[in-house]
Amino acid sequence: MKPDLSVIIPAYNAEKYLAEAVNSVMDQAWEGNIEIIVIDDGSTDGTAGIAKELGCTVIPQNRQRAAHARNEGIKQSKGEWIFLLDSDDKCEPDTLKKLYAPVEADPETVAVFGKTRDFVSPEITAAELGNVVPRTEPYEGILPGCSLIKRSVFDTVGLFDETLKSGETVDWMMKLRASGLKTVQLPDVILNRRIHLTNTGRTDRKEELKNYAALLRKRMSGS
Repeated sequence: MKPDLSVIIPAYNAEKYLAEAVNSVMDQAWEGNIEIIVIDDGSTDGTAGIAKELGCTVIPQNRQRAAHARNEGIKQSKGEWIFLLDSDDKCEPDTLKKLYAPVEADPETVAVFGKTRDFVSPEITAAELGNVVPRTEPYEGILPGCSLIKRSVFDTVGLFDETLKSGETVDWMMKLRASGLKTVQLPDVILNRRIHLTNTGRTDRKEELKNYAALLRKRMSGS
């Protein structure tokens, strides 16, 4: 038997894609208990209803963005291991099996990361294709959907910085790497990242660049 696993999915007006994300987790072969927690981040559509129909635990909150949603999910989860996933992305069929394999080989491993592959969402029309720019090759992902993390890591490293509207995962990764904890990077594609017209990185691009600049200054100053 594998240990208990908590899947944390922040969701804001995610009714269009949420079922695909959740089903991509439910289709995994995991010989242990899995709880799927959807943090409804102030949605005004049918996100909460869809999550409940799928059997997820739903945690409602006022609109507070992804960092707070992930933190709240982690706090209320029960699993020994945490899998973070965005509500518009999809796992590979063997995502969890591949992510857990290094832990079975070496129990000292507390976090495992894989690669991400972009795909253009099917509803994008030919006329809209020029507005989306997917990466053509797999790349190393940052946390949501491409990582498996032992709960105890958050006790050591801390939770996500809720003062950041974006870039909070980069900030957290910097802290993890500085901690000296044992992590593994896989060459395998673990996550399929959906590219559509309302990706957070696209709609909040100015804020994202501002936060990345702040993170760079923080890293250079050593604080």
